[in-house]
Amino acid sequence: MSDDNKIFKGDLTANPGIIYGYEKITGYVDASSLTTAEGAFPKLASVGESVYARSLTTAEGAFPKLASVGGSVDARSLTTAEGAFPKLASVGGYVDASSLTTAEGAFPKLASVGESVYARSLTTAEGAFPKLASVGGSVYARRALPGIRTHDESAPATCRRHIFQANLKIGYYFADGILARLINRKGRVARVIVCGNTAMSYVVDDGSDSYSHGATLDEARKGLLYKLSSRDTAPFKKWNPQTMISLVDAIKAYRAITGACEFGTRRFCEQAGRLPSKLTIADAIKRTRGQYGSEEFAKFFIRA
Repeated sequence: MSDDNKIFKGDLTANPGIIYGYEKITGYVDASSLTTAEGAFPKLASVGESVYARSLTTAEGAFPKLASVGGSVDARSLTTAEGAFPKLASVGGYVDASSLTTAEGAFPKLASVGESVYARSLTTAEGAFPKLASVGGSVYARRALPGIRTHDESAPATCRRHIFQANLKIGYYFADGILARLINRKGRVARVIVCGNTAMSYVVDDGSDSYSHGATLDEARKGLLYKLSSRDTAPFKKWNPQTMISLVDAIKAYRAITGACEFGTRRFCEQAGRLPSKLTIADAIKRTRGQYGSEEFAKFFIRA
């Protein structure tokens, strides 16, 4: 099967009796009309949005290679999940398995859920979600599921990493919601062809969860300067006005502390002329005086 035939661009509605040989579907999968999915998606490894399998009563043989789902998994009619989603490691949205009465063998590799887990009908939690460690929302179940961190703010980021890695294994780069076929990757720089395009472009990352696309390598690198991966200001509390930092860290700190948008920050830096690659906090305060959030930025470091 060619690369073009391995990927379905957009949303797919499944019909009973048809075998779909795609490895990747960029939109959602609507399998609501399937009561048994055995053999329907034998090669599917990644779904960009949600999987709707609301009428599925038994999942044996369903989605045998599916490793990541960017949106939610709606399997609300499953009464037994033995053999259900055997490879699924990460779900960016919620998991609805609200009809499940026994969860033994259900979701054996699921490690992280970005939103909530619905398993209200569980009469026994033995063997339920054995690998699940973090949930961004709540777990709704009659029986406690021990060892799971709920309302875990790190869960969505963990899901994004799982989804990225799952796509990488099948030769695709899924960053910032943009799917591309990977040509090659060296360090933090990847050459790709965005699905639907023919021209090669670049993606660079900062070693965490921030990515930047560009028609040229220079364009992608410049874009990364303005990416905000977190509003957590804790890493900056140990800094003082004399602390020497990189320009990249100064931009990240300014956006996290003030909430300044990417567009405004980029425009300010471009209009400021040539900026040093390193500067002190005091210099950053001086250079940003009068800009959006500048007083909040200064007060963060100049403490009474």
